[in-house]
Amino acid sequence: MNISLRKWIVRLSVFVLIATGIFASIVGRIDRTPLHNQDFYTRMLAKLDTVQPSAYPSKTLSAAWGKVNITPAYSMPMAGYRPRPTFESVHDSLFVRTIVIDNGSVEAILISADLLIFPPALKKELEAQLTTTGKPTFLYYSATHTHNGLGGWHAAWGAQFAVGNYQENWIQATAKRIASAIANARINLLPTQAWYWQTDAHPYAANRLQAGNSYDGELRGLRFSRADSTHAYLVTFSAHATSISKKSTALSGDYPAALVNQIETNKQNFGMFMAGMVGSHRLAGVTETEFAGAAQAAKILADKALHPAVQHQLNAEIKTMHIPIEHGNSQLRLNQNYKLRNWIFSTLLQPLQGELTCLQIGSVMLVGTPCDFSGEIYVTKNLAAAAALHNKRLIITSFNGDYTGYITEDAHYNNSLREEVTTLNWVGPYFGEYYTEMIKRLITK
Repeated sequence: MNISLRKWIVRLSVFVLIATGIFASIVGRIDRTPLHNQDFYTRMLAKLDTVQPSAYPSKTLSAAWGKVNITPAYSMPMAGYRPRPTFESVHDSLFVRTIVIDNGSVEAILISADLLIFPPALKKELEAQLTTTGKPTFLYYSATHTHNGLGGWHAAWGAQFAVGNYQENWIQATAKRIASAIANARINLLPTQAWYWQTDAHPYAANRLQAGNSYDGELRGLRFSRADSTHAYLVTFSAHATSISKKSTALSGDYPAALVNQIETNKQNFGMFMAGMVGSHRLAGVTETEFAGAAQAAKILADKALHPAVQHQLNAEIKTMHIPIEHGNSQLRLNQNYKLRNWIFSTLLQPLQGELTCLQIGSVMLVGTPCDFSGEIYVTKNLAAAAALHNKRLIITSFNGDYTGYITEDAHYNNSLREEVTTLNWVGPYFGEYYTEMIKRLITK
């Protein structure tokens, strides 16, 4: 063997060793250790065994509400599909809506944004700016999950690649405006009666992960009726807000914003939409497309929300809980068996973190999740029946101020390579079972 060939082989061998080492440091095998053998699961169960809600009995409620326009007058990126560096027009303005509920001992504030998720940075800045009232305050966050809203709300490098360059000035200014809206609502509280409502909308949702599989098709929500004959409607639904083409560069709140506008056609009404269990669900039963399709869906769903099949008046007792969720290492999947290693995920985005937020008003229990939570789990695991056993009515929403990816029915994990269970699942297998157990245990509290 001549010297030149020997040098070439040595260099190739060194290159292969270095490349293999780099690959091994970035890519690892999916951890399929059974859930019950995971340390994070043991820690979480111990936490759930001891946690108790803060309870605030009362016989009276007061409420007020408001909204702030968060549409910028300057260029900002869009979030929801492929990166779109800037919006070029405004089809309909984006808002953050708030409902303040006070029973004399505690105030609970419902907050929903016309955004893909409720941004962690906006949550943090709002809580820094929000003034105190001398009584406990519980914040319950969500978003409409429009895929044609603003981006630029996450500072992590990987997130900026997906949702656009971080806009710190917009975060600070928006938080200030939301805090001001809440302060204004606090001085306009009036005696209020609260109602839970629910109605069937199954023809207008479908399982997008597996056609024919179970899905949640119920419209659920709350109605607050004040002494001055004004009413606030909280609406939740589990269909993704993806009516509008990913090629569009027009800002829009999609069908949730149009739905709220329909409710507010009556000037005595105020509307708020929170994304329900959207993790595997899409809109269905709509014959129009694009903005016309969003308007068509909105009209149908708003009419159902205003004339529900089921209504129950609620008493004024409020219970609240924040429960941080224990996680193992992140498991962003690359294919069936391999994942991006945790240190890479944490560097590009942030370490997995999130909480369950629980707000109970009378007999209705709202559970906020830090993810795209799937309504298929709600149906297959009989979560409504689990709540009914404890005389509760359950509303589960997504995007409560942190984000940990998709939580879908576990059967899909090994049977599907759709992005919902690969690129968008950041936590690994068995998390459908994990969330089911956490929620069922919280119901018993």
